[in-house]
Amino acid sequence: MKRTLLGAAAVALAVGGTTVPAHADTTATTITKATAAESDAATARMAWVGACKDADGLGHPCGAWRLRLRAGGTVTVAGASATAVDARGRKADIVGAFAISGDGQWILYERVKDHRLVVRKVAGGRGTVLPASLTRKGTDSLRAWLSHAGDRVLVEHNDEAGREPGKIVTVATGKIVKLPAADDLEGFSGDGDEALATRHNNDNTTTLVAHGLDGHSVAKVPPQVVMNASTRALSADGHTVAVLIGGNADTRVPPKLRLYDLTTDRLSAAVTLPLRPDATVYLAHWTGEGRLTVKAHTGGDEKPTVVRVLTVDTTTGAVKPADTFTVTARNYTWLTAGE
Repeated sequence: MKRTLLGAAAVALAVGGTTVPAHADTTATTITKATAAESDAATARMAWVGACKDADGLGHPCGAWRLRLRAGGTVTVAGASATAVDARGRKADIVGAFAISGDGQWILYERVKDHRLVVRKVAGGRGTVLPASLTRKGTDSLRAWLSHAGDRVLVEHNDEAGREPGKIVTVATGKIVKLPAADDLEGFSGDGDEALATRHNNDNTTTLVAHGLDGHSVAKVPPQVVMNASTRALSADGHTVAVLIGGNADTRVPPKLRLYDLTTDRLSAAVTLPLRPDATVYLAHWTGEGRLTVKAHTGGDEKPTVVRVLTVDTTTGAVKPADTFTVTARNYTWLTAGE
């Protein structure tokens, strides 16, 4: 069910389909240091892949993709490729596709043997191999997202010509909905029924647009503060956008949150988040029920990277800490649930 969030939140915050059959993948997933009987053992906090150096000392991804569970254990994702391939199938020193659903219970990865995309539960079991058409041009230019519930996949290829359309794939059926090739995708709405994107215009403005699975779209040229945001996220109502504004360590101003409505062009007042001014707000995602999760990290540059997770009730304005963890060291790259 769709819900309109901005009205209540503004008070609190002061203000062409193609069907292709899917297939099963039975590659095993190895779970260590945690039992599947524990509820958090089936929920991933983060994923990472290791780093190696070549003869010239240049780093590249290598080894296995691993997950860290909320229960504290680790999962090795057997069969997931650390590296992508180009259109001719040649190995590229670019990290292979990988994503975790917002609820942390599903993963998407690029399969080693043929570099097709696979979706499966963090807890293991049979996975679903997505249509081969998604990776026919290689994966070195591919980016993919999982919906919050892991039931849909959003894919785009960053081709210079801008002729390759983005695609929304329903995992259970393989049905593909194509999106305008000119748009740059940003991720799913909270319920996975829409995708948020930007479109650059000839007059040097940028349009923010929400594309629905049914072909309907809502678009606006938003205020500059929306386009300059550190990150944005679309709610399940299909038109409310969470706008995360970075902090300023020099002026000691912490990151802030605003809500923007694509239908009314209404922008809420800002709410200061309980984060350090130097925290990097890098991710926001909604649940289908309208709860917003915000993630920020501090550290780096030889210091441990610490991720802080907040939940925001947009109907009351309440912001609560939900989780804190340190990113695994010696990685080539890492990501968290919702990326």
